[in-house]
Amino acid sequence: MRLQKLYDTFGKKADFLWVYIREAHPTDSARPARHVQIEQPKTFERRQEVALTCSVNLNLTIPMLVDDLNDTVSRAFDAMPDRLYIIHEGKIAYKGGRGPHDFNVAELQAALEKMLN
Repeated sequence: MRLQKLYDTFGKKADFLWVYIREAHPTDSARPARHVQIEQPKTFERRQEVALTCSVNLNLTIPMLVDDLNDTVSRAFDAMPDRLYIIHEGKIAYKGGRGPHDFNVAELQAALEKMLN
C-alpha cells in the first residue's frame, strides 16, 4: 500500500503529518541522486518551495510540515533519509526502518490497525 492510500484509508481515524526534511542526495553534495535534481535549500523559504514541489510531484495530500534549516525534527527522530513513525499519547509507538530500503508502509499499516482496534 502506498502512503497516500494509507492516509486515504485511515486519515479520519488518526492524525497524519508528513515532515519534509533536508535532501538526502542534493546535486551540490558528494553523492547526488540521479533521479532528482535539487540543490540543498539554503533558506527556509526555498525548503518550503522544494517541499511543496515534492508533495505535488508525489501526488500527496497528507498534511505537510517543513523541518527548519537546523534539521530539528530530523535529528530528534533520526529521520534521515526518511522514516515512518506512529506517535501515540506522546510516545513513539512505532518506528520504521530507514528509508528508502526499509520504508515499509505495509508494516506501518499493520501497526496502525493494531493500535486502532
